Formats: sequence, structure tokens, C-alpha cells
Amino acid sequence: MKRFMLFACALAGAALLSFDQDAVGQEHSIEGIYAYDAAASADINAAIETAVAKMNFIVRPVARSRLKKTNPAYQRIAISRDAKEIVVTLDARKPIRMPSDGATIKWTREDGEKFDLHAIWKDTQLVQTYVAEDGQRVNDFSLGANPDTMTLEVTITSERLDKPMKYALAYKRIAAQ
Repeated sequence: MKRFMLFACALAGAALLSFDQDAVGQEHSIEGIYAYDAAASADINAAIETAVAKMNFIVRPVARSRLKKTNPAYQRIAISRDAKEIVVTLDARKPIRMPSDGATIKWTREDGEKFDLHAIWKDTQLVQTYVAEDGQRVNDFSLGANPDTMTLEVTITSERLDKPMKYALAYKRIAAQ
């Protein structure tokens, strides 16, 4: 009986030691590949309608069209980084490469629009800021309490908008990066 108790205590101690090492050594990273979770996401069209509601009826359709074109719900997001750069790939688009030191770069979107772009990595969060002639977009990627879920909070500001347009999209991790 005494041997059994000794064995049980040793086993419990090893399990506890193993648990503590996992808890301390495990750091979650936002790096990975994520799939869009429509059910847990905001309605982008509703955010757009709210943003353009107070605009002149002549300008409103143009603004609505531009906001719809530049605010898709990306179905797949891949995020990675190394010592020199952060890479974000949205759907099948060309990867967006940004310096990992937060420096601002000139970046051109597929449609030819030019931006000043920088990214800041903070633990389980990545904040991208795109600045154009007529406004700014901030993509705030962050992990939730469950490290297999990510939220993309988008904030668009422009002198043409009455107030910032905001919405949040949910994503589930489908692979580590």
C-alpha cells in the first residue's frame, strides 16, 4: 500500500509539473491561417448603410459602391512574420509585406490606389494602418480568449464620412503558420 501511495504521489507530481510547464511555456500567436465565420461576424452592408445614411442622395450611391468594393468579407486570412517582415494574405490576393519594425512603406492595391502602410505586432494582436489621400483604414487582428478564434476589427475614417465606419469579422484558425 505504501508503494502504491508513493507511486500515486509521484505520478500526480509529474502531471502537475507537466501542466505548469505547458501553462508557462505556451504562448499563443496570431500567426496562422483563418477561415471566415459568417455566423459570428457583423453585417458589413449594414455598417456601410449606417455610414452613408446622412450623405447627400447624389453622393450616397457613389460612396456606398466604393465602400462595398473595398470592404469584402475575406474568406481566408493568412498571417506570418519573421525578423524582417510581417506578411498578410487576404484570400487569393498578392501577399501584403510590411516591415516588422513598424516602418511606413508605400503600397499599391490591385486597383492602383496608393497607400502609406505600416503594421504593429503586439503579442496576440496585429494592427495594420492604411493611409490614403481621402481617408484611413485600420485592420486590428486579435486573438480571442480561445486562441483558435481571431477577430478582425475594421475602422474606416474619412472627412467624407459623418463618423468612422466600424465592423468586426470573426475567423476560426484552420492551420498554424
